[in-house]
Amino acid sequence: MVTTRFCNRVGMLMVVAGLAVALVVSGAGLTGSAHAAPVFRPHIDVYLADGVTPVGTTRVHPGDTLVVKGRGFDPKSNTDGFPLQVPPGVPHGTFIAFGAFAPTWKPSQDAPESARATSRLGVQWAMSREALARVPSTPFDMRRTIRQQWVPLAADGSFTAELKATTPKEIPAGARWGIYTYGAAGATNAAQELSVPVNYSTQPGPNTPKPAPADLVWAYSPNFYATVTERAQGTVYGADGAGLDDQDRLTFTRTGGAVHNGTGTLRFTGTIVAFTRFHLFEIALADPIITVRNGKGVLSMRTSTTNMNGTDALRRVTIADVDLAGIGDGRSVRGAKVTFRPGIRPEALAVLSTGPASPLDLNLR
Repeated sequence: MVTTRFCNRVGMLMVVAGLAVALVVSGAGLTGSAHAAPVFRPHIDVYLADGVTPVGTTRVHPGDTLVVKGRGFDPKSNTDGFPLQVPPGVPHGTFIAFGAFAPTWKPSQDAPESARATSRLGVQWAMSREALARVPSTPFDMRRTIRQQWVPLAADGSFTAELKATTPKEIPAGARWGIYTYGAAGATNAAQELSVPVNYSTQPGPNTPKPAPADLVWAYSPNFYATVTERAQGTVYGADGAGLDDQDRLTFTRTGGAVHNGTGTLRFTGTIVAFTRFHLFEIALADPIITVRNGKGVLSMRTSTTNMNGTDALRRVTIADVDLAGIGDGRSVRGAKVTFRPGIRPEALAVLSTGPASPLDLNLR
């Protein structure tokens, strides 16, 4: 009897062992289910600056921060799209944008780019680290371009992005303010085209930056703004004391200096950045200085050291001669004649300086 029971137990153990081996080999069982492929279902939630309070119907103003938390965004998707900035076959990632979008705005519905009005501070770019590493840095540094707006997209499809609420220059008819997500760099993915409405007012709020004084006003050249924004399909914007007036002229804030008897130095602060579509060129003009001797002025500015490194590295370059014969003892000047000097750098800025220079205004207080 003992021998029979022992044999039965041994036989049962062998059956159980054999079944376990079969489950492991076939990939079934608990181990196999633990490694099941994740299911990606894109979803976003929008919060106020604390990252905890849902935005809901809270009134949002220019300069306010919004936190967007996403999940279910497949980091390996969106491999089609423009060949710039992301090479074909590399996941292009997802745009997270605050803006004013037309009622028909989705790329999957062939809505034009003009249906999605945003500003630079209002757009982030979710992409996995692995995909970003495959974006080229030479001969054009596309990786740098993405890094300026990049938020990491985790393997599980989650991200956290912080956006500044800002008012775009041109707003489509019937536009609706909100947070939007969609495939980046021309990628089309209907599943990632999501939106959350935001109760936005263009009126100033407690976090709205105050307009910088326009003490130096200069269009640079008659075609500067149009060449960048229309022909090159890019953008021009100002920060840290610089901006654009209603005539698209560059403006800077005076920080010090004075002119007596037609001689002296005037210093200004602020940074203007101009970049083309796909950021093939990105140049900065910052912190002008005008040195005046007997009514003859020399204008210098800090400019980018290369054609596409923007504000990463700047050096001071002599830009132009300015006729300030009427400046007197610090009087404001209107329409001062400006003549570009040779040797302007970088090369992209030199190309924009080949024609006549625009006149310059000084609003001295």
